[in-house]
Amino acid sequence: MWTARRILKELADSDRRRAILTHFFRHAEQQHRMVVQMHLARAMNFREETLRKMPPEKKADLLAQRMGTPEFEQFIEMALMHYHTNEKNGMMGAFLDQWKVPHENGSIENDDYTPPTADQVREAVKALGEAYDPKDVRIYLATAGLLMGDAWREGTWPVVDDMNQ
Repeated sequence: MWTARRILKELADSDRRRAILTHFFRHAEQQHRMVVQMHLARAMNFREETLRKMPPEKKADLLAQRMGTPEFEQFIEMALMHYHTNEKNGMMGAFLDQWKVPHENGSIENDDYTPPTADQVREAVKALGEAYDPKDVRIYLATAGLLMGDAWREGTWPVVDDMNQ
């Protein structure tokens, strides 16, 4: 099973991990950022005010140190979502186009579509292989399975596992 923690640990190098977690502190709702900062402050014996003043990259580094803690899992999932919708939406759109999933700039707007099968995912990876870094593709496919549910997991995770070998 590809959890958010496993995606960041096994598929993302340190630069990508930092970029993904930084996107959380730049794009997540303020309430979510405040909750994470509160948990980080408590875990690291910092004052919340000290953490609040840190740049997003520094907060991302602190979150990376704690990503194995279950209380941060949902926020790491949010970071993956924000990273893809803000930074990798072109790649997402290209894959969604391959699967004929209606979207707006990589963001799925309605539920009137059929999730891709593993064979369709493999075909899309082959078709788009030259255009995108395989590491980014693996992270995207693992994240899509994680965030989109069972049918997406059945289509994407076997391909991630194949690509990861």
